[in-house]
Amino acid sequence: MKKELITQVGFRSFLYEFNKLLKIEKPYWVKQKEIAAQFGDRSENAEYISAKEQLRNIDKRLRFLDKIIKTTEVINIDKIPHNKVNFGSQVTLLNLDTQEEKKYVIVGTYETNPSENFISNKSPLGKTLLNRSLNEEFEFKINENYFFYEVINIKKYEFKEN
Repeated sequence: MKKELITQVGFRSFLYEFNKLLKIEKPYWVKQKEIAAQFGDRSENAEYISAKEQLRNIDKRLRFLDKIIKTTEVINIDKIPHNKVNFGSQVTLLNLDTQEEKKYVIVGTYETNPSENFISNKSPLGKTLLNRSLNEEFEFKINENYFFYEVINIKKYEFKEN
């Protein structure tokens, strides 16, 4: 199985969340569940039911984060070139029909956030952008619509730690 790529910043944020859930949140809710269990009938005990639900959600998130931590390949974007569009690049495109500019950051699948223009290296546009050069023109098809773009800027994206 080919590993999913992830930036160092993305990996650290998932690791931080995993440790916080495991060492702080889960013990807190275990304690809350124990306290609530002392109030008798658990079937009608809202605090007990709520704590149990919180623990289920935490365990589910921990399993998901554990999978990410164990199955991703961390890429140091400082050590790869950004003279062409690469993993961790911020690319500015000019729509040749509308003259609108749009910026995208190429990240791994687990880090995507389309509303912030963080797109996956495996998405149709992400795959199309990889290895493009400055001033290169290309067409991109979504459904039956064609878009014509020019790459007008490429740089290493400066990720911010959470």
